[in-house]
Amino acid sequence: MSRRLIAPGVALLVALVVAVVAFAGDDSPMLVETSGTDASSLDDTSDDARASEEGSTSEQADRPSSERMASLRVDPDAGLSVGDPDAPMVMVTFESFGCLWCGVFHRETMPVVLEEWVETGRLRIETRLQPYEPRAVPGARMAAAAAQQDLYWELAEHLYPFIAGTDAPPVGRELTPDELAAYQVRQSEEAMLRQAELVADEIGLDMDRLRSDLADEAIAETVERDQQLAWQLGFTGTPAFVVNGVPRGGYSGPERFTAFLQAVDDASEG
Repeated sequence: MSRRLIAPGVALLVALVVAVVAFAGDDSPMLVETSGTDASSLDDTSDDARASEEGSTSEQADRPSSERMASLRVDPDAGLSVGDPDAPMVMVTFESFGCLWCGVFHRETMPVVLEEWVETGRLRIETRLQPYEPRAVPGARMAAAAAQQDLYWELAEHLYPFIAGTDAPPVGRELTPDELAAYQVRQSEEAMLRQAELVADEIGLDMDRLRSDLADEAIAETVERDQQLAWQLGFTGTPAFVVNGVPRGGYSGPERFTAFLQAVDDASEG
């Protein structure tokens, strides 16, 4: 049984105010409430009527729901989404091409998520771009620039494994000096552009346009906007996820992340 959540209230959003309320139990994730509005200040319903209504809807309010995602959703025309727009589950990810652990997630976990959840119509993924450190900014901007050609996901298949490197992920340890130096080279705009050039013809990427868009101030503004939103949610690292209102931060392997998605699916509104 989860603790009582703040009721979503009405859809009118005056600001993004995030309150996180935990489920009971160590393994249950938390819900993100993004309504940001106190419904009691917006109508004249009597206290008795409101109490009756709240009692009848408390069970639904305690569950994850795609409706909780309204203020986090990505513009469907932004080129950063994949999956059925009407999928019952929506996952907003915060990531960037310049993030090693995002790369490991895309190399090891994302193929399973795409096959078992997206391609089956159960999940839609929408990406926001958060460089978790200054060196990751070029990767975030390149991701936004690729999206201008509606090729974010196509380029992601190549650049995320590139940024992850070829070694096993450094679970439970720091990168060695040599590993860190190699990773920092891969994070550079020059290295990513060279890698993009290798697959440009294969995926139909216009490299001249990509370079032009990288210098566009609108691209920088897109990344900054997403970064601010991530910080408001309390995400300071990547990758980070919100699925039907349930946040999760950090890398997870295929088995663990699939279990997380299943738990959210099981708890979501029917």
